[in-house]
Amino acid sequence: MTSFWRLYSICLTVMLLSIHLLQWQFPALMPTVQSSPQRMISIPPKPKGVQEVSDGEGDEVLYTEQACLEGPEQFRDICFHQLARQRAQTDLTGANQVCAKISSEEMTWECMADIAELYSPTDREVSLALCPSIERKKWRDQCVFGIALAYSTSDSPWGFRLCDQAGQWRDFCRHDVNGEIAVVNVELALANCAKEEGDLLTRKTCWHGIGKYLARVDVDAAFAACEQVPPGPNNLYRENCIHGLGWGASETAEESFVATCTRAGKEKDSCLLGIAYNLRRFDIDRGLRICDKVEREDLHGQCRRFVSNGRL
Repeated sequence: MTSFWRLYSICLTVMLLSIHLLQWQFPALMPTVQSSPQRMISIPPKPKGVQEVSDGEGDEVLYTEQACLEGPEQFRDICFHQLARQRAQTDLTGANQVCAKISSEEMTWECMADIAELYSPTDREVSLALCPSIERKKWRDQCVFGIALAYSTSDSPWGFRLCDQAGQWRDFCRHDVNGEIAVVNVELALANCAKEEGDLLTRKTCWHGIGKYLARVDVDAAFAACEQVPPGPNNLYRENCIHGLGWGASETAEESFVATCTRAGKEKDSCLLGIAYNLRRFDIDRGLRICDKVEREDLHGQCRRFVSNGRL
């Protein structure tokens, strides 16, 4: 029986490692805005932890410190990371002690950011107090980002303003938090972007999030919201909302959403760019085929450049 459970533990850990390697993708630093600004932005996903936290019920995995110590050494850090996430919803101190057992320094900082976000619905101030102790800036800023996102729909004004403290993830934080806000309160989301805060890239990002997040759940609502977006400099605000709409809708509809882009009127090509940018994450050739449908010469070239090499 002992051999069976040991074999089961090894197989399970190998599966978790595979999930971890597939999901562990971190966005690059925000590009510097050029004097002649690009017309579109590409918003990478929020950095992720290992997997969704489990409470040990049913077929879910219940992690224990003993199991982590007895498991294969090469998977021990992943096991401790999961154990910390599992404890974090009710015991931040205990979860942090588990993070300290991780041998990889980088994963330790990631673990601390994760547990702060998971505990924040219980006590956001205590969770925020953990962030400054994270020595790696990327994860220290991610800690704030995660807590802001946790409050995007329960205390939207507070969550959105917390993004001001998210450092290198500030614009990504505003994008994601305001996108979540749009799903539950589109008027507030529009008002947040209308404050015209930050540089042009920051302002474009705000409108992009509204289109992207709404389109994931309600395409009609997304089009209605983008119609309320002011044109902005060179029509960049509305174009970015429609770009986000194309991206968000194509996450489920994929290429079949191309025909719907005609609803965007003169911003149709921006919608196509959103689809192409999303598809390139999985298949560059599919993204390029969407680029070939873009009629505006400047956006056609931009689409092909970005889909081909990930840079504008």
